[in-house]
Amino acid sequence: MSAADNYKKRLGQEIADLFGGEFKFYKSKLELKRKRAKGFDVIVLSGSNKWSPFINVSFYFGRNFDAARKVEKALGDYPMPYQIQQYSPNVSSMAGLGYNGDGTWEVNIEESPQDLAVTIKKAIEEVAFPFFDKFTTLEAAQEALAEDHSWCFSPKGPFYHMLFKIDAALGDLDHFKEWSKSLDEFYIEQALEDISKLELSAIEI
Repeated sequence: MSAADNYKKRLGQEIADLFGGEFKFYKSKLELKRKRAKGFDVIVLSGSNKWSPFINVSFYFGRNFDAARKVEKALGDYPMPYQIQQYSPNVSSMAGLGYNGDGTWEVNIEESPQDLAVTIKKAIEEVAFPFFDKFTTLEAAQEALAEDHSWCFSPKGPFYHMLFKIDAALGDLDHFKEWSKSLDEFYIEQALEDISKLELSAIEI
């Protein structure tokens, strides 16, 4: 385990502690989770360790829906941390967010700023919390993904499975079949395989 990874584990636990038990921290995944609204709000610490002891710290944030996890189980897929997500360095592209702070932080782990956990907690509250509130439901996530909303990763290309799992969880595969026609041929073929696999599954979503 590298010094940078150990640093992020300590930082993640410190952030979780600042939330007063609202989030549970999973050190192995650098993941903070809280149970909420038929799923979980999820934050994953990330960033580059390449030039340790000088590293970048940032975070992914997303919603994980209980019903979508059932779809993953039906498909035998590896469970994903979220079905709709964004990355803190992209905050400037989130139209209307109104956040003027940083989305990534450069840190010397040998001389770490004492207030970094407080700073990141504040960023989470001002960036991730509005995201969680906006995409509380499967329907809200479906609409945002389908319209390529600026607050989330585009499902076009390799992330098509996010919308697929949400549509499947809603029992609305017809929506996905129509939307997927806009994908590149390579991803259309993968999507058709996923649809077939789910339709053949005996597991009730």
